[in-house]
Amino acid sequence: MNSTLYEEIVKLDAAARFQLAQDLLDSVASEAFATPVTAEQQEDLQVRQAHHRAHPDEPTVTLAEVKTRAAIK
Repeated sequence: MNSTLYEEIVKLDAAARFQLAQDLLDSVASEAFATPVTAEQQEDLQVRQAHHRAHPDEPTVTLAEVKTRAAIK
Protein backbone atom coordinates (compact mmCIF):
# COMPACT_ATOMS: atom_id res chain seq x y z
CA MET A 1 0.00 0.00 0.00
CA ASN A 2 1.17 3.49 -0.76
CA SER A 3 2.41 5.12 2.47
CA THR A 4 0.66 8.38 1.57
CA LEU A 5 -2.63 6.54 1.21
CA TYR A 6 -2.12 4.85 4.57
CA GLU A 7 -1.34 8.19 6.21
CA GLU A 8 -4.56 9.63 4.82
CA ILE A 9 -6.57 6.64 6.01
CA VAL A 10 -5.29 6.82 9.58
CA LYS A 11 -6.25 10.51 9.69
CA LEU A 12 -9.91 9.52 9.28
CA ASP A 13 -12.03 9.27 12.41
CA ALA A 14 -12.81 5.83 13.79
CA ALA A 15 -16.30 5.68 12.27
CA ALA A 16 -15.00 6.52 8.79
CA ARG A 17 -12.17 3.96 9.06
CA PHE A 18 -14.64 1.33 10.24
CA GLN A 19 -16.95 2.07 7.30
CA LEU A 20 -13.98 1.92 4.92
CA ALA A 21 -12.98 -1.46 6.38
CA GLN A 22 -16.51 -2.80 5.93
CA ASP A 23 -16.67 -1.51 2.36
CA LEU A 24 -13.31 -3.11 1.55
CA LEU A 25 -14.35 -6.45 3.02
CA ASP A 26 -17.63 -6.33 1.10
CA SER A 27 -15.75 -5.67 -2.15
CA VAL A 28 -13.40 -8.59 -1.49
CA ALA A 29 -16.28 -10.90 -0.59
CA SER A 30 -18.23 -10.00 -3.72
CA GLU A 31 -15.24 -10.90 -5.88
CA ALA A 32 -14.10 -13.93 -3.91
CA PHE A 33 -17.48 -15.66 -3.82
CA ALA A 34 -18.80 -14.64 -7.22
CA THR A 35 -19.44 -17.48 -9.62
CA PRO A 36 -17.52 -16.83 -12.82
CA VAL A 37 -19.55 -16.50 -16.00
CA THR A 38 -18.27 -18.52 -18.94
CA ALA A 39 -17.80 -16.97 -22.36
CA GLU A 40 -20.78 -19.01 -23.59
CA GLN A 41 -22.98 -17.73 -20.76
CA GLN A 42 -21.83 -14.15 -21.39
CA GLU A 43 -22.71 -14.48 -25.08
CA ASP A 44 -26.14 -15.91 -24.20
CA LEU A 45 -26.79 -13.00 -21.82
CA GLN A 46 -25.82 -10.50 -24.51
CA VAL A 47 -28.16 -12.16 -27.03
CA ARG A 48 -31.01 -12.15 -24.51
CA GLN A 49 -30.40 -8.53 -23.58
CA ALA A 50 -30.32 -7.47 -27.24
CA HIS A 51 -33.58 -9.34 -27.83
CA HIS A 52 -35.20 -7.68 -24.83
CA ARG A 53 -34.08 -4.22 -25.96
CA ALA A 54 -35.39 -4.87 -29.47
CA HIS A 55 -38.75 -6.12 -28.11
CA PRO A 56 -39.43 -4.13 -24.92
CA ASP A 57 -43.19 -4.78 -25.03
CA GLU A 58 -42.84 -8.56 -25.25
CA PRO A 59 -44.35 -10.31 -22.23
CA THR A 60 -41.84 -11.49 -19.64
CA VAL A 61 -41.86 -14.05 -16.84
CA THR A 62 -41.00 -12.99 -13.31
CA LEU A 63 -38.70 -14.98 -11.03
CA ALA A 64 -41.69 -15.71 -8.78
CA GLU A 65 -43.54 -17.22 -11.75
CA VAL A 66 -40.54 -19.38 -12.63
CA LYS A 67 -40.27 -20.61 -9.04
CA THR A 68 -44.00 -21.38 -8.93
CA ARG A 69 -43.83 -23.32 -12.19
CA ALA A 70 -40.75 -25.23 -11.04
CA ALA A 71 -42.38 -26.18 -7.73
CA ILE A 72 -45.49 -27.53 -9.41
CA LYS A 73 -43.63 -29.89 -11.76
